[in-house]
Amino acid sequence: MNECDGSLHAQHVHIDKELDAVVTAGRAGRWPEYRRRFEALREGLEQHMAFEEEAVFPALEQRAAVAVRALREDHAQIRRHLEMLGAAAPEHDPDGCVAELRSLGGLLRAHHEVETKLDPQYRSRAAPALARDDLPAMDLRGLQPPEPIVRILHALEHGAGAPLRVILPHEPVPLYVLLRERGYRCCGAPRPDGGYELLIERSQT
Repeated sequence: MNECDGSLHAQHVHIDKELDAVVTAGRAGRWPEYRRRFEALREGLEQHMAFEEEAVFPALEQRAAVAVRALREDHAQIRRHLEMLGAAAPEHDPDGCVAELRSLGGLLRAHHEVETKLDPQYRSRAAPALARDDLPAMDLRGLQPPEPIVRILHALEHGAGAPLRVILPHEPVPLYVLLRERGYRCCGAPRPDGGYELLIERSQT
C-alpha cells in the first residue's frame, strides 16, 4: 500500500479497495495474487490502526472515553480477523475465506462511520503513508540499546527531511516522544518475523 499519503479517511477508502481486490482474487482462485494482496492489506491495516491508537485515540478519549473504548475493541476484533485469515488455507476453503473477508469489510465500514462521527477532523486529519515498498529499510535488530535510537536520530538529522523506514526487534515506545519533540511523526506495525517496522516522516504541522 503506497497510495495513502493524505488523510486517515483516504487511507480507509484505499483499504476498502484493497480488501475488495483480495476478495476478487479469492473468488477467481488466483492464490498467489490473493496472498500478495492480503499481506499488503494486513500490513496497511496494522499501520493504520497503530497510528490511530498512538496519535488519535488518546486525544478523543478525553471527551468520549466509552466510544473510544469501543473503537479499541473494534481494532482487537479486526486483528482477530486478520489472524484467522492469515492462518487459513484459502485454496481448501475459498468460500470460508471470502465470507471472513466480507465480515471484516462490514466491521471496517461500521468502524469508519463511528470514527468520522466522533472526530470532526477525521476526514482531513493527516496521517503517515502506509507501507512504502520503494523506501529501503534500516535493519537495527541485534543492536544493544540505546544504539538503535542513536542511529535513527542520526539518520534523521542527516536525511534532509526524507522519510525513514527502520526495522527494530520490538515496538520502540520510548522513541515516540523524542520524534515528536523533533517534529516527526511515525506509524508502525509488527512484522511476521517478530520484529517491528516503523515509518518516520517529517510532521506536516
